[in-house]
Amino acid sequence: MSISKKSEFTSSKYQKIAISVAQRIANGEYEVGEKLKSRTTIASTFNVSPETARKGLNILADLNILTLKHGSGAIVLSKEKAMEFINQYESTHSIAVIKERIRENLHDQQRGMDQLSVLVNEFLMQSQNISKHFPLAPYEIIVSKDSEHFGKSIGVLNLWHQTGATVVAIEHEGQFTISPGPYSVIEKGDHIFFVGDESVYSRMKNYFNLSMGL
Repeated sequence: MSISKKSEFTSSKYQKIAISVAQRIANGEYEVGEKLKSRTTIASTFNVSPETARKGLNILADLNILTLKHGSGAIVLSKEKAMEFINQYESTHSIAVIKERIRENLHDQQRGMDQLSVLVNEFLMQSQNISKHFPLAPYEIIVSKDSEHFGKSIGVLNLWHQTGATVVAIEHEGQFTISPGPYSVIEKGDHIFFVGDESVYSRMKNYFNLSMGL
């Protein structure tokens, strides 16, 4: 068993005294029945005040790890209770560390989502600007969901009247048809490239029952 620097950092001074003394009892450095050095000596060993040393030893006395007798100092009572105290402390500290890591990860994820949101907004704004200044830059959708429109030609679907989109190309199973005519058929999985005003993209997505995600 060992006490990490992290746990020492997060403990008060008198708690560190209790932990360090219990650690020595658990490791057998202090034997059951052994009389510990005076509070002044313990305070000097751990570089704390005698009052801090007293508070630390009182914690161990309350847990029946040692007994304090006026004029006789501290006497070790139980190695097993010292081990239980150390194990309980380390378990509690581990939970605290895990909780803090979860909070840090959630914070990092939220920060990442905020950054992603900014990038998405910038992307959409740039896309809208391009569409306004270069109306011939084609949009693209992939018609991957089941639709009543599959197996029908562009002419039968009357896409321009329905959506305002002018289809400039269709990719079907890796094969491109440039400037498809009214008899070109739309099939599931096709990539449809089209031009139009800034609202035509959403109308095409709605027409083929596609979600509006990127």
